[in-house]
Amino acid sequence: MAIGKWISNLKGLFNEGPLKELTEEVAEKPKLKLSAENVVFSNEFDQTFNVESPVRENMRNSFLFSMLVMASHIVIADGKVEPSEYKFLGDFLKEHFGEEAEIEGIDVVKKLIAKHEELEARKPMAFLQLIGDCGSQIAGSLSEDLRYQMLSMLALIVKSDADVSDKEIDALKDVAVYIGMKMTDVDALMNADIEKAKDEWQWIKK
Repeated sequence: MAIGKWISNLKGLFNEGPLKELTEEVAEKPKLKLSAENVVFSNEFDQTFNVESPVRENMRNSFLFSMLVMASHIVIADGKVEPSEYKFLGDFLKEHFGEEAEIEGIDVVKKLIAKHEELEARKPMAFLQLIGDCGSQIAGSLSEDLRYQMLSMLALIVKSDADVSDKEIDALKDVAVYIGMKMTDVDALMNADIEKAKDEWQWIKK
């Protein structure tokens, strides 16, 4: 049998019958979006945001700063700063990037939060513009998988205190749009039914 005819017959198998149904099912099946607690932070994530890595150090510094800007936006979204939010963020930075990153990262977030009111008083929407600029960098540089991992970290900050507010969810969705993700990704990360999901978040508060 000629190769051309063989390829033609092979294509036919995928255009009709059981294989057609299988390929349609695979094509239509959406990628599973995990809730924030179940997202695994990859080595690639750690290397991308690790300022101590010698490769592309300036870019990694910039990525880490962008992530901390996003984190500060989430922390102040509900108008109050909870110690549990700082604790989660500090523990996360220490686990993934080391003690120095924990100390410096929390310091950066605190300074950003302190600057928030000053920026807004001087130029309304200035802080949100900073979020947008950092988000554009992330959206244009990182894979969807890495962006989903970063968004899941921010979702875990929201889940780290006992009260999850609509303002925090809205802030997460702002970030999702800025980094080129979908608002429905936030629903997946937050388990959509927030009241039902709160029982699953208890481990974060321990």
